[in-house]
Amino acid sequence: MQYVWDPFVRIFHWSLVVAFTVAFYTHASEWDRLIHVQAGYAAGVLLLARIIWGLTKTGYACFCSFPFDPKQAIKHIYHVLKGNAKRYIGHNPAGSLVIYAMLVTGLTAVGSGWLVYNEGWLIDQPEFLQTLHQYSTWGWLALVIMHVLGVITESILHKDNLILAMITGCKRVTRKGEKQARQKIA
Repeated sequence: MQYVWDPFVRIFHWSLVVAFTVAFYTHASEWDRLIHVQAGYAAGVLLLARIIWGLTKTGYACFCSFPFDPKQAIKHIYHVLKGNAKRYIGHNPAGSLVIYAMLVTGLTAVGSGWLVYNEGWLIDQPEFLQTLHQYSTWGWLALVIMHVLGVITESILHKDNLILAMITGCKRVTRKGEKQARQKIA
């Protein structure tokens, strides 16, 4: 077993799952408006903390360990569809793109929601802000679904339990993976 996900990353991940779920579930209810707003603020704080963590930490939590590389992501998806995708200890290239997209879309959803809730503040375009908030939130949901489907696909393809790995922080490592892990951390 290889220790991959530090406690911050795991706590962040599951806290964001809860914050997003609560905010999404309460989005249409005037009765639950404050719960929706507080869950949105929590999601925003979590996203900002994760960005800081990704810029300052080492190992698999560091953004440098899973670069933004669309060309490699397309190649990885092609190999997944062929059934012979390379196994990664951290994020694979396609997962990396989804993570970055979720961070940007999530911040857009939270920021636009904050502006809508605070009546535009400096931007006097309420219809635009509401539309931006709605579309970015639904886009974020689509990315979450892609993320979950990717986790399930990779778990089946590589016979890993990636959900358990995000709970325990440890991931099964093959001999080839051990060499990769040593090189990545060095």
